[in-house]
Amino acid sequence: MDYSSSIQDLIISRRSCRNYGQSQIAFEKRKALCRIWGEFEKPFWGNTPRFQIVDIGPPGKGRMTGTYGMIRGAGAFIVGAVKRGPGDMEDFGYLFEKIVLCATDLDLATCWIGLTVARGPLADKIDLLPDETIPAVAALGYPAKRRSVVETLTRSSLGASKRKPWKTMFFDGAWHSPLVKSAAGRYETPLRMLRRAPSATNKQPWRIIKQGSVFHFYLQRSPGYQMMTGAADLQRIDMGIAMCHFEMTARELGLDGHWAEIDFAPAEPLPKRAEYVVSWMAR
Repeated sequence: MDYSSSIQDLIISRRSCRNYGQSQIAFEKRKALCRIWGEFEKPFWGNTPRFQIVDIGPPGKGRMTGTYGMIRGAGAFIVGAVKRGPGDMEDFGYLFEKIVLCATDLDLATCWIGLTVARGPLADKIDLLPDETIPAVAALGYPAKRRSVVETLTRSSLGASKRKPWKTMFFDGAWHSPLVKSAAGRYETPLRMLRRAPSATNKQPWRIIKQGSVFHFYLQRSPGYQMMTGAADLQRIDMGIAMCHFEMTARELGLDGHWAEIDFAPAEPLPKRAEYVVSWMAR
């Protein structure tokens, strides 16, 4: 799967767009998106989500409300569906973010929408199977020339441009020991790109403990968040997005490694609401 821009440039340049203009998406760009998800290798847990571009109205006229605020004007959405199973949400987020970055590479705007929207019409359009769920969709198109007042207020209320401090997310061997950037070595850049990952309502639930050449990924759940998310566990999707940013940046830098589930117990008890997800074994 090839991108014309570097992964780092795509991660840095990508922004959530909630207000879309009237320009049609070129057929060649739709074809490129469909081709890229046809080239995916199976993600770590082996789930195989399927994706489809769904048109809901003319560009500039579509409208949908969702978890991330009002979406205006988007005539097309990328819809993903996955069967329930171990690691389903993480694999879904990992692959969907690859698609979002591909759309960015094609100069298309996107916005993740966690599934707290009505799913009936979308389920019908993709012939959703009884054992499948639609955890999230993404608006797709070109930005309107001017950001709407609603979009400005939504972005401000979510703190969309704010990132948690490095020292609160990355740790060296133990939870009480923040990881100094210089100690991350060549993995400072993959961690920086992970830190820029989008997340549901910008909660940024990922936490990483470096132990030698291994990076242990934890989900630090936000208080009460599961009650807000409806059918899909959005914070597990966020972990898949973080894995995508970390791995793709590492690969771009020539850093070899692989994902694994290992029996790792930090020297101190886990923080409240923290749970182990996966580890990156650097070589």
